[in-house]
Amino acid sequence: MKAKQKNQQFVLTTMFVAIILLQSAVPFLGYVPLGAVVVGASAVILPATAALAGLVLGPKSGFIVAFFWAFYSWVRALLHPGTFGALLFSNPLVAFIPRLMVGFLIGYLAKRYFVGQKKPIAFLFSLGGLAAFINTAMVILLTWLSLTILPTHAYGIPRDNLLFWLVAVLAFNFIFEFVVNGFLVAAIGSVLQGRFKLK
Repeated sequence: MKAKQKNQQFVLTTMFVAIILLQSAVPFLGYVPLGAVVVGASAVILPATAALAGLVLGPKSGFIVAFFWAFYSWVRALLHPGTFGALLFSNPLVAFIPRLMVGFLIGYLAKRYFVGQKKPIAFLFSLGGLAAFINTAMVILLTWLSLTILPTHAYGIPRDNLLFWLVAVLAFNFIFEFVVNGFLVAAIGSVLQGRFKLK
């Protein structure tokens, strides 16, 4: 029985890895454009996928799925330099730490609370929103720390009030990402609870 559970864990982890790589590689699968609501807004939904992996399979699998998300972001930034996004995610700290924290922490919280019980919808929504918050907040913090050390004038990034500028630029979509990721984790997570024994 234990071997069967390990096999199921491996298969499901691989499935989540495939999903997050597909979302990363194919336009519009990894984010929801919200231009019809707010011009220029879009919600990145990859945090929801990493959060669901942690929710269903535990922190270890959440970490693994998040690692592949981070690795893809890092390699893409290295291969396509010249943009602000490439500048951010070519730094391995910015590319890896926020995403790894999403997969691991959401998995840990799901395992720590309501163990062996069905997770309430509000709890699932909170986990999805928290995943978006962790990703955005850590990207802003680590980018600020990195850009205070590295020269930034070539990208038109101001030296004064750098943290405020980063918050203004990177946090514009946060409210949308919080709601969309929360909704996705609540909707999909509630269905998965009936299919799998959540960690």
